[in-house]
Amino acid sequence: MHRRSICPVLFLFLGLTAGSGLRALDMPQAQATAIRQGVQATLDAWRQHAAAGEWDALMRLYADEPGFWWVERGTVVSRSVDAIRQKLTSLPAGTRIENTFQETEINPVAADVAEVVTSFQTRLVDPQGGGYSFGGAMSMTFVKRQDGWKILNGHASSPARSGS
Repeated sequence: MHRRSICPVLFLFLGLTAGSGLRALDMPQAQATAIRQGVQATLDAWRQHAAAGEWDALMRLYADEPGFWWVERGTVVSRSVDAIRQKLTSLPAGTRIENTFQETEINPVAADVAEVVTSFQTRLVDPQGGGYSFGGAMSMTFVKRQDGWKILNGHASSPARSGS
């Protein structure tokens, strides 16, 4: 993914122009590297907990705050971590969600904020071996809190099916 793919609103908020990247903050390289490593560790834990069906552990990776939201296919589908928890715990026992990411970019915005842009593939596997797959593009805003990096909001979209 290219830096131009990052949300235009974020660029306006930061006073940047498309293509300029997120280097407007004169951040030392060591700090940017530490941010990327911390966010990557949270992404890795997110994938691991979802693949194991560990919903409580997965929920601890989200920022359970009033500003939380998640968008899919152009619609806000969750305005709270509890809404996501309810969806996941309503799945049949033993369900797993396997995620893979490609071309992931972790862009530090400030000492306690990072934007992630990635291509993704998700496979929902039910305990009887059925399920389905989908993929597309995802962006997430991560915030640093006392207990680590958390997902504050995100957006996932999949290409429209032909004929849609």
